[in-house]
Amino acid sequence: MTRKYPLDPLRRVREENVDRKVRAFSDSLRHVESARDEAERAEQRKRELESALAATAVREEQRLTRGELTAADLARGAAWNLGSAMMRAEKTRAAEQARAQHAAAEAGAADRQGDLADAKASAEVVAKHHEGWQRARADESLARDEEDAEQAHLALFGRRGER
Repeated sequence: MTRKYPLDPLRRVREENVDRKVRAFSDSLRHVESARDEAERAEQRKRELESALAATAVREEQRLTRGELTAADLARGAAWNLGSAMMRAEKTRAAEQARAQHAAAEAGAADRQGDLADAKASAEVVAKHHEGWQRARADESLARDEEDAEQAHLALFGRRGER
């Protein structure tokens, strides 16, 4: 008679939990990668804006020193400086937000990794118990087989003595 492992439902639940945690950790790693890429793109956009603003400022400064600008040009330049400051602030804010999202994604991935480690440890406890249970069943079966063999031998030996 084969006995069924009494903790089999628990073992299955814990294995399924590990599978779910692996998927969650994998998803969080993809999210970290995506957030890192977005942070890099935001930083690149900020650098490109700074470069464009600096190049424009140099050209305007050269025109000013050559006396090519009128009062209206200077007024437009002041308005442009305000607009460029607003664009710079927006790009800076976007880059900071992207870095914050990346940091949050990394923290989430670390949490998922901890969850996965806990789930694996829980599953391992039941797996080790299952292995011990199987060894005990195998030892019991071996003992029964040896006892049956001994009984068969004694029965055979007893019949010989009767002749």
